[in-house]
Amino acid sequence: MNREGPLSLSLTNLPKESFFRRFAELNRLGYISHFLFPSGMLFNDAQFWWGDKHKRPAVHEGMDIFFMQGLDGMTSRVADQMLIPAFLSGQQVHFHRDFLGETIYIQHPEMRLNGAVLHTLYGHLHPGSAPFHPCIINKGQELGTISSPPESSAVPAHLHISCAWIIKEDQQLNGLTWETMAANSSVVFTDPLPFLLQ
Repeated sequence: MNREGPLSLSLTNLPKESFFRRFAELNRLGYISHFLFPSGMLFNDAQFWWGDKHKRPAVHEGMDIFFMQGLDGMTSRVADQMLIPAFLSGQQVHFHRDFLGETIYIQHPEMRLNGAVLHTLYGHLHPGSAPFHPCIINKGQELGTISSPPESSAVPAHLHISCAWIIKEDQQLNGLTWETMAANSSVVFTDPLPFLLQ
C-alpha cells in the first residue's frame, strides 16, 4: 500500500469492531474524531517521527499510534496507562523487553502465507502484574497499557504495532527480539494497517 504525506483515519468511517474504535471506547475517548499519522509513523517509513526526525537505521517495521484529533480540531496524544485492545484473536506466545516497555507476540495459526504464520506484535506496553504465560487472546481483549518511558528517554509514550509472517510455526520464539528479527530471514514484516481497520 503506497501512501504520500500524512494519514488521517476518521473513527466514523471505521467498523465498530476495528482496533481504533475499540481503543477509543476502552479509554473513554468520546471526544476524539481521528487518529493522525505524520511521516515517520507508518510501515516502511525511513525516518523517526520524534526529536530531529533523523533517518532510522532500518525502515519502520510497523506503525506507531500517538497523535489524535478531537471533535474540536485540536490535536492530542495518547498517554501512558491507556488500555490496549487486541485487534485479532490468537494465542499469546512470547514477550521481551523493548526500549520503552515490553513487546508481546500473538500467534494466529489460522492465518498462513507460503508456509508462514501471522504474528501480531504490540510494543512499548506494560502487560500488568500477572507473569507472562501462553494463553488464548480474543479480539478486543485488553492486553495491557501503554508503558511509561524511562525518565532518560526522549521518546514519548506511544504504542507500536507490527505484523510479521514467521516462517515456521514451531520456530523457537524465545530468541526473537527487535534486534534479532531484523537479521532473521524467517521473519517477514507486513503492513499492519489493513488488519487494524477490520
